[in-house]
Amino acid sequence: MIKKLRIKFIIASAVSLFTVLVIIMCSISVLSYNNVVDNADSILAILAANDGKFPDSAMRHKDKFFPGDFQGKEHIMSPELPYETRYFTVFLNSNGSVSMVNTGKIAAVDTQTAIEYAQIAVEKGKTKGFINDYRYIVYNANAETHIIFLDCGRSLDNFKSYVFIGIAVSFVGLISVTLLMVFLSSRIVKPFLENYEKQKRFITDAGHELKTPLTIIDADTELL
Repeated sequence: MIKKLRIKFIIASAVSLFTVLVIIMCSISVLSYNNVVDNADSILAILAANDGKFPDSAMRHKDKFFPGDFQGKEHIMSPELPYETRYFTVFLNSNGSVSMVNTGKIAAVDTQTAIEYAQIAVEKGKTKGFINDYRYIVYNANAETHIIFLDCGRSLDNFKSYVFIGIAVSFVGLISVTLLMVFLSSRIVKPFLENYEKQKRFITDAGHELKTPLTIIDADTELL
């Protein structure tokens, strides 16, 4: 009985820890992914507000830099952002044909690939989304459909590495705590085991002590 109690205690502890780790990892992963998406959308908002390019330093006034719905994104802008951002743009006219393609800010995508990505984005019918590692935004301007793609490969790789490391650390921690509980559980249940053994010994001794006089009484009763 004590052994079963010890096993149940270990299993309950391991399951509880596993549940907590899963909740923590899921929460952190969701928050990290949302952070990647929010940063990408903020950069795309800057590009969309300036027709697919970063404004010059002289134009970085809030009213000019973030017209209309793009107000409030100014916190993300830094002097190095235009130089470290990889993106490409595709403009489609009203009949769906390509009017302009700009791949000058990215080396991994050529003109044909950019057009294919733009067609996929338009077919999805969404204003924002992912195609492979590229976050895109679709909006209308000057009677045209503009699609801007932002390379999020590095951010997504960092996110995946973080999640993988978190899962690995959680797994090692779960195994370590389970082994620790196996070691400590013997000490935790030791008082219960001692009490259980004392109770067994008391019942055995009491039964032995009562057996002798009962046997004598039974023999005297038969004699009478």
